[in-house]
Amino acid sequence: MVRRMPSLHSMQTYYTTAATMLLFLITGLGGVSLDLAIRYRVEDQVFFDAEQVAAQWSAQVRGGALPNPDSVSGTVDLVQLVDARGRVVEATPGAMERPRLSTFRPAPDERLQRRVECRPGEPCLLLMANRVSPAPDSPVVYAGTVERPLIATHRLEYLIAGAALLITLLGGWLMWRIIGRALRPAEQQRQLASVTSHELRTPIAGLRVQLEEALLHPDHVDPRDTIRGALSATGRLEAIVQDLLTMARLRGGQPEPREPIDLVALVTEEVDAHFGGTPVELYAAGDVWAHGSRIQLIRLVGNLLSNARRHAATGVTVCVGAADGQAVLSVTDDGNGIAPADRERVFERFTRLDEGRRRDAGGTGLGLAISRDIARAHRGSLRVEDSPRGARFVLRLPLLDRSSAVGGSDNAWIRA
Repeated sequence: MVRRMPSLHSMQTYYTTAATMLLFLITGLGGVSLDLAIRYRVEDQVFFDAEQVAAQWSAQVRGGALPNPDSVSGTVDLVQLVDARGRVVEATPGAMERPRLSTFRPAPDERLQRRVECRPGEPCLLLMANRVSPAPDSPVVYAGTVERPLIATHRLEYLIAGAALLITLLGGWLMWRIIGRALRPAEQQRQLASVTSHELRTPIAGLRVQLEEALLHPDHVDPRDTIRGALSATGRLEAIVQDLLTMARLRGGQPEPREPIDLVALVTEEVDAHFGGTPVELYAAGDVWAHGSRIQLIRLVGNLLSNARRHAATGVTVCVGAADGQAVLSVTDDGNGIAPADRERVFERFTRLDEGRRRDAGGTGLGLAISRDIARAHRGSLRVEDSPRGARFVLRLPLLDRSSAVGGSDNAWIRA
């Protein structure tokens, strides 16, 4: 039984869901703890202030004087002095019109008690009951205030729940992005392995067929033709392997020796090296420098020139210059061009358009992908841009100021 590996999307969904559930549990527990902590802190502060006021009133009563109701200020606004018969002897203005705040009388041995008094249809009261003395006829001081709306209702829970939900949603979104980014290289390797095996299968199968035919029908097969075909298939296999190794080095971040490079000289040498066949016109500025790997940039320019000459009808135009702090190389052919929908697809590995297959059946489909990787490794870009005719590939690299080293710059255009 063959087990299929889960797709990137399903793995991303699974891990994101698990991480989001864990985050939801953590934020839920944190929200409950925060709610309890806020409630405890608010109530504890009210009871502390009420205890201070109740103690002051009790001390004054024990001294034989009635407290001054106007002396009470702050969060505690409800204070009553109630005698043993339950009559309100003295009270603050806010508690004067109220009935007795509580019917509870602390015991003689526990004269100070916290109370939460709730009556139907009214907010709860947070009170501190202070028995003035252990005597049976001792009055009781009740001090406190109405429970704050934040904790009297469910506003606090709603606020915390909303914040927890927002944190969970934001965390889930971030997890989706982070996990997707972490899984993407593994998915790319799997796709590369799948595509590579497909591309390698064709030349290997062709080589096998030729060898089997030569072995089974030795009298009807020309050995030279078989050897030529085998060498051709082997050459394509070697080209694919070499290109794959190049891409692995580029994407693996293996360092290459870097040096200041005169792009005009480098491109001129590559144009001269590609002599014969489709003519190439070179227009170059006198002084364009970049910092990079000479071997990699030669490979990039060579790929662009080969691609342009393969698709050109009559000729290729190459321009080297500088613009906006960048070194700019454009390679333009006068062929049929590339449709806008395919301008990014041509940089994908093993992508070969129908015209490319027709003009060069033995290509690997990796040249442009390698070229873009080289451009990115040099902190540059490689794109297909608009052209009146044919395809126009434009390379942009960070421009290196070499005017002091080469003795000035020549802004004139030189035709080669």
